[in-house]
Amino acid sequence: MLFFAAGCSKDENDINENLTDGFSITSNGEVILTHNDFEYYDYSAHLIYLKDSKSFAEDFENLGEFKVHANGEEIYSGETWPGYSSSMPIGPIINTHPSFYGDNIVSIGFMLFLDTLGNFLPDPREDERIVEALQEFDQFHAGLSCEITSVEYVSSTNVTVKLLLKNNDDFNYYYIDPEKTGIGLFHYFTNGLYIRNFSTYDLYEHKIETVSADPWNSWDLDWLSVINGNQSKVITISYSNYEAVPPGQYKATFEFPGLGFQVNKEDINQDNGQIWLGSLRMQKEITIQ
Repeated sequence: MLFFAAGCSKDENDINENLTDGFSITSNGEVILTHNDFEYYDYSAHLIYLKDSKSFAEDFENLGEFKVHANGEEIYSGETWPGYSSSMPIGPIINTHPSFYGDNIVSIGFMLFLDTLGNFLPDPREDERIVEALQEFDQFHAGLSCEITSVEYVSSTNVTVKLLLKNNDDFNYYYIDPEKTGIGLFHYFTNGLYIRNFSTYDLYEHKIETVSADPWNSWDLDWLSVINGNQSKVITISYSNYEAVPPGQYKATFEFPGLGFQVNKEDINQDNGQIWLGSLRMQKEITIQ
């Protein structure tokens, strides 16, 4: 006679016993992160700011598969993914080798965020249960948001994109200001404006000559401006050298950049606010006459 035992495995039981309320990460039957291990989570960039007791290199870089929990409930799973790999995963990932951020930050990315028609796919990282778990321990930072308000394509020598940058927290952030960096250095941190036809797979881009930071891993407070708590700002970027785009219907995409690995933990908090790290992807349907 055969008997089958129902219920959780030993690993699952161990995880359930060690999980805490709030936001948690598990991997290979172990609890890797609880709310006691990090200061806050920037929800706009999906960055976890670790306490000194945790290290990205030691605790996260070689995890493999991982699971994210909110108040003990599994929300989604993902995997660590090395930058040197020739293949590309689909879904949530933690970038490694390099991580693009300092040892005090865990970045949870999302691959294949657009479908074949250029529409945003549902992002499992953006779940109200995660928000509630973070808020329970005052670890939720809404961060920045950005949208394309208009793209004016007059000619290949006269293209203007207007962005609306919004601070969704009640404290100040420093952000990379293209008026201070100049358009060349600003595009060292971003690919800028793309105009795409997802039906024909045509892609059009600027021909701006980028200017590298010197040295390459440096940054300067003079590049940054402050956006006050709950403030919105219009950012205008003009291109005098863009590829010729035929008339038609397109999707404009833009990635608004922040700093990353360049900023040490002790430099994140400045006199008039906090340096915002990360990047924001956005798109807008446009018509070019």
